[in-house]
Amino acid sequence: MGKKAEKKEPARVDQVYVLGLDANGKPRGARFPELKDSIASAAMDMNCRVLISQPEAVSALGMKLPVGRVIGTGKVVRLFVPNIRRELYDQISEAARTAEALSKTKTEAAPSEQTAANETKGQVAHSALPDVKCVSPTISGLPRSWDEVSVGHMVLMHESPEDGWFEATVIKREGEVLTLRLRDYPKQGTWVRHINAVALVNPGPA
Repeated sequence: MGKKAEKKEPARVDQVYVLGLDANGKPRGARFPELKDSIASAAMDMNCRVLISQPEAVSALGMKLPVGRVIGTGKVVRLFVPNIRRELYDQISEAARTAEALSKTKTEAAPSEQTAANETKGQVAHSALPDVKCVSPTISGLPRSWDEVSVGHMVLMHESPEDGWFEATVIKREGEVLTLRLRDYPKQGTWVRHINAVALVNPGPA
């Protein structure tokens, strides 16, 4: 009898992609095998975007990025994120934007469709909404409790009575104290908030 064909293991996909522009406006990017507090914090300091657990369309392009390196040890580290081709940078950025828009569209459209269907029947919508996956566009998931909040998660931060609430990314957690950076305005610096002072985003069905 011949040898049984060995089962091939599925290709490993790096889950963390760092993307941004250097001081001269040139695109740079790298992939890392796992998310760590130090990687997320260092990437934010470099004004880079951190893409975590992206859909296949983004991951397929992200795997073309060079492997990044973590320089240093302990809490303070630096990242080596090399320059990449503008074409690849644009492709990944566009794919991530498309995935984000699709996620938002599905999330917003499902409740509207359910409400319209109930109004057609002449009854108030009391039935459960469709099973819609609700995730952050640049992270792997959303915390279901304040105890679960960790680096990389998105929460809502109240900046001021005049400005209201903003989406913020957790870049550091020490006990019940969070260090946050505005997701859409990363150059605005960092904020420190107690865990009880932030709001959670609906994580969707379990």
